[in-house]
Amino acid sequence: MVPVPYQKLLLFKEKIGLGEKEFAALAPYRNIFIKRKEDFSVYLYDFFLDIPETSMYLKHYETPGSLKKAWAGWFESLFKWNSGEDFMEYLWRIGIRHVEINLDQRYSNLGFSISRQFCEQIIFSEIPSEKQGVVSAAVNRLFDFCILVETDAYISAHARCDMNIIRGVADRIRNKIVVIGGNIKRLQRKAGIGDPLYDVYESVLTDSSACEKMIKDISIFADISQKEPELTVTSLEVIIEKVVGLLKSRAGFSAIKVEIDLDKKAANILVDIKDIESMFYYMLENSFEAVGTDDPYIRITSSSDPFLPGRVRIEIFNTGIPLRDEDSEKIYSPFFSTKQEGTGFGLPIARLAAMKNYSKLSISPVPGQGTKAVIILPSAD
Repeated sequence: MVPVPYQKLLLFKEKIGLGEKEFAALAPYRNIFIKRKEDFSVYLYDFFLDIPETSMYLKHYETPGSLKKAWAGWFESLFKWNSGEDFMEYLWRIGIRHVEINLDQRYSNLGFSISRQFCEQIIFSEIPSEKQGVVSAAVNRLFDFCILVETDAYISAHARCDMNIIRGVADRIRNKIVVIGGNIKRLQRKAGIGDPLYDVYESVLTDSSACEKMIKDISIFADISQKEPELTVTSLEVIIEKVVGLLKSRAGFSAIKVEIDLDKKAANILVDIKDIESMFYYMLENSFEAVGTDDPYIRITSSSDPFLPGRVRIEIFNTGIPLRDEDSEKIYSPFFSTKQEGTGFGLPIARLAAMKNYSKLSISPVPGQGTKAVIILPSAD
């Protein structure tokens, strides 16, 4: 079950201006709306019965009377409850339920529009004229809040379903690859060096290892996609030193010279530590793999962004063949890689982690020298 993000929903409520003032404006007229709940359910039912795509569901799948009863209860809840946690959870569960029954969200939003019109009819026929403006404004904000909560629930549940499928498939494939790899190793040992099959087995093991890494990257992509960032003040230097240390310990990377020059005045960032560690890992891994063999050199610098107050600008330069202009956008597409053993998920993970943390990144060629990456992160200084 997708947990209710109460803090986010409270932010929605605050931003659309739904507060005590609006509920106080509605309070004297609650019963006027509530007594019309049965009329509302019939009004909405008849509306959707006239649409071919929705009438099929109403005629063939709906238990007689159940939807009218549910809609009457929902309409009553709008004017019976204040916007506390119970009400937010109630709206959230409705959005989740829409995913479970595979409801097209467009028809849900259409339902909100029709519900709003029904309430406007009540306001202009039964509310005193001098109060119609404030009551109408309060009702509109209430419906805006309902749409935001239920849409957010709908999107969150759909995303979780999609990512759970991706993660499940990745786990199943990983298990098979591990078994295949183990069997190939046994066959390779049995063949022995010098046997023509030995090199064939080695090639299969290399491909198996690449597939295993791809599956690991897919799982990381799914994890970052699914969770909300937990923003924490942390040291930029600590993250970069940790990631560089991990990469330098890998075979073939130890001889690469890495120069780090960070601005002490822009030392701290406000990010999800795990997300940004992943971002830097894949960005720097890309630099380590692309570095020039004649002059294996990487430079990492930081400064306060001169154009964006409250932001830290990090630049990562590596020698080697510059990025081709035609690949500048392709590199962020899953499965695209300019490297023979690349998974095509490193930079998509890095960009996703940046976006989730209100950050930006870009990679561009430095003609005749190599490639430069620029990362913009929120400053905590």
